[in-house]
Amino acid sequence: MTDNPEPQNKPIHLPVEGILEAPIIFFEICPTLGNNGGLINVLLAASLVEPIANGQIATRLKAVAHLRMTAGSAMNLRDTLDKALLMGAPVENPQGKAN
Repeated sequence: MTDNPEPQNKPIHLPVEGILEAPIIFFEICPTLGNNGGLINVLLAASLVEPIANGQIATRLKAVAHLRMTAGSAMNLRDTLDKALLMGAPVENPQGKAN
């Protein structure tokens, strides 16, 4: 008998090509969205800070990507984001530190 038995539900590994070459998309806001006959569209944008005259700064939004997906893909993305948010959520443990 082992001290650390294997989990009953192993995660499914899906081979994905091009992982190392895929771009990293950073965004801070989704200023527009739409649904055109079941095709979901979301604009991703990031804020930019730039120097202007007299030592001042200005901020503006820059579009970084247009997401297009089916309703099924949108649900999959939503579920994946929910799981990622749950992974980072603080856990209340009134019994103290777990072993």
